[in-house]
Amino acid sequence: MSVHARAIQPRSVLFNAFKLGFPVAVQSALVAILALADVLMVSDFGQAATAAVGLASKWHFVVTMIMAGMANANGILVAQYWGRANVEKSKQISRFAIGAGLVILTPVTLALTLGADFIMLLQTNDSHVIAFGVDYLWFAAPALLLTHFIIVVESSMRSTGDSMTPLLVAAFTIGCNITLNYALISGHFGLPALGVAGAALATTLSRLIQVIIYLILLKKRQHWLYTTQADKADARLKKSYLQLAAPAATGAVLWATGTLIYQMIFGHMGTTELAIFSTIAPFESLCYSVFLGISVACSIILGQHLGRDEFDKATQTATLFTQLILVLGITTSVVLFIGKDGLIELLRLDGLDTASMASLALNVTCLGVSVKMMNMLVINGILRAGGENKFCLKMDFISTWVFGLPLTALGAILLDLPFHLVYLCMLVEEVVKISLCFTRYKKHIWLRNLTLN
Repeated sequence: MSVHARAIQPRSVLFNAFKLGFPVAVQSALVAILALADVLMVSDFGQAATAAVGLASKWHFVVTMIMAGMANANGILVAQYWGRANVEKSKQISRFAIGAGLVILTPVTLALTLGADFIMLLQTNDSHVIAFGVDYLWFAAPALLLTHFIIVVESSMRSTGDSMTPLLVAAFTIGCNITLNYALISGHFGLPALGVAGAALATTLSRLIQVIIYLILLKKRQHWLYTTQADKADARLKKSYLQLAAPAATGAVLWATGTLIYQMIFGHMGTTELAIFSTIAPFESLCYSVFLGISVACSIILGQHLGRDEFDKATQTATLFTQLILVLGITTSVVLFIGKDGLIELLRLDGLDTASMASLALNVTCLGVSVKMMNMLVINGILRAGGENKFCLKMDFISTWVFGLPLTALGAILLDLPFHLVYLCMLVEEVVKISLCFTRYKKHIWLRNLTLN
């Protein structure tokens, strides 16, 4: 394999990163806004309805993480094959990723619907919450299968340089979702008020609209995903995909489950602590959406370099991105710290019982934001681009389940530490991650061409 030694052009790389990453960042922010809109609209039906949506949607969140892992593997391979100008293999991988996901997700979807009563009973004894939750799981069930098709198609498009189309389609369908929420939850335009069931049905219908738009768009554009003639993926290609998808999906589920347990720990500390944690977390997600776009752009650019055996260029590109994230992360931390008081007021945490606690917690957020941003880039943008999914799975397990969760539980339950110190214990997970992933990054094991000859 040849190694291309010509230097990259930083300005060109950063422009390409902006072109790829900005749409991803905006789309991620829109998804966060949609989740917030769901909760606000359902809240008119009372606490039981709000709680039911929160509990039921957590199961969908875990399943979505399985999809995300499979789409991640698809994106890695498509980027590398696209770098080699092998469109046929890119089509084969995409088609196999969609089919494999549907095979896995169909029984999962059936379990979430047929076992909806039992699933809700695991989380609450409130009969009203259970009834609302069962409605949500039933009406939202088809959305899971539709969503898998969508995120695989999106990952294939982004990996071949098109991040704008997924953003535009998502923006339109999110608008449809919010409109359908308005119509079906509270009953407008002559439709009955369905409450929680209306929120779930709105999600399913908007996902169906999104799938139809993609099918029409791919055909009208004569897109490579539609026009390329390709045989079914052979055994070697399937194995190559599954070796990436299995650890990625497992790691994603472990992370999602860990997130739920963190929430349970803070819930054990008290209602005020849980409220502050639940308020700060979505805000952090909005902040991270910008850096998610950068990590996705990094992964695509690196993947295409690796697929062409341009290892020197890949190394230079990775260095450029880590320097960029370091500057942006530190800047974000400083800005958040300076504007902390205004942020507390904006998040409505300025009450007598929450202001002081929230201020100390945000200090921890400011401290950890740079570390989290760097982890997101190195793990998702660099290591995974080179197929290091098995290492990332081991690292996620060690950092979350060996260090983060036990220390947080110890601080909250046994030591009875104040909220901000327990929040700091949770940050240990990120410190362990950065020590492990940066060591791996420096070894350059991720400089691998994953394509098959």
